[in-house]
Amino acid sequence: MGFTVSYACRTLRGRSLPRFLSFMTFVAVGSVAVGTGALAVAFCILDGFERELRTNITGISAHVRVGVFRNAAVPDDPRRLETLKAVDGVMAATPFLQREAVVITRDDIDGVIVKGVHAAETATLLRDRMKQGACRLDDTAGKPSALIGARFAERLGLRVGDRLLIVGIDDPTAVLNAPKVQCVVAGIYETGMAEYFDDLYVFTSLATAQKLFGAPGCINGYDVLCRDIAEADATAGRIANALGYPFDPRSVFDMYRNIFVWIDLQKELVPLVVGSLILVSAFNVISTLLLFVIERTRSIGILRTLGASRRRIRRIFLLQGGMIGTIGALAGCAVAFLLLAAQREFRFLELPPDVYYMTTVPIRFSLPSFLLPAAAAVLLSVLSAFIPAWLASRLHPVESIRFH
Repeated sequence: MGFTVSYACRTLRGRSLPRFLSFMTFVAVGSVAVGTGALAVAFCILDGFERELRTNITGISAHVRVGVFRNAAVPDDPRRLETLKAVDGVMAATPFLQREAVVITRDDIDGVIVKGVHAAETATLLRDRMKQGACRLDDTAGKPSALIGARFAERLGLRVGDRLLIVGIDDPTAVLNAPKVQCVVAGIYETGMAEYFDDLYVFTSLATAQKLFGAPGCINGYDVLCRDIAEADATAGRIANALGYPFDPRSVFDMYRNIFVWIDLQKELVPLVVGSLILVSAFNVISTLLLFVIERTRSIGILRTLGASRRRIRRIFLLQGGMIGTIGALAGCAVAFLLLAAQREFRFLELPPDVYYMTTVPIRFSLPSFLLPAAAAVLLSVLSAFIPAWLASRLHPVESIRFH
């Protein structure tokens, strides 16, 4: 086996090869490197997208939202909340009152979703998302506080400390008599999910929302955090059994199913498309090793004459295919790692947040993201070497020596 490895390595050296064959070897190694690197980059970016979107969604939204049918308001019963917290898998739960409203400023008017929550729970969800101001819902200058999204603030020209009038409209025909609350902007948050949060939600205290919508002591749902978010669907089912009608628990995966389906689709299609580069590199390996067979026909005949078996000849070319795949895979992974590290550090690849819900290409390093493409590249390179190896082992010794 020592001779086999030595001969396979020596014949791959550039000094012992004609220029054209040396160039073809470089092309074969480069094609494997490009395919491996591209696939590793795709895996790391897709993993980054999934983690970033999951973090954004679960960081601002409850794992399970227990709504009420037809968005009706029900009394805030402490016993119901205790029953909810006792459900297996529930880590925390808090009531909310959420309805559509109209925001009126000095220069503009717009529709929003006002969500009244307890201050402590809101601080937990929004504290790390604050762009300006403070994450607080207690009164400011004698006025109720409100937290608004960055996109909404930009569109209406609002800043921290500005005042806005919120009108709770249950009946569009009675706008003039609708309850109104003047709030002070205490903070501006940014989640990166403008379409789902920053552009829609105005957070205020539960008491303020109850006053705004004329529902004292009432709520229309609970936000639930699970001990394990992967069990959110199962936890939602247990909550439905525990609370019954009129509550309708929905997990975060149900509420934002379109986003998670999009992620899964990308994870299935992109590796297939990018992985085709490795298949192309396999054909380059085949063509390169076939040229090796033609170039080394005389050497193969001499080896066969000196007693080298057909199995040993096959091993030589299989080793060469494995070497090309290994060198290319290592080079591709190294280049991919450097590019991904540069993107993670300097963020030079930006994204439109309206489309991708984030401002830059996210990166997540993981060992399988590099090992799987590298292993696939080496395996395909070895498999593609079987045809040249079989042809080389079938050469007749005498005819091979006579070959010019």
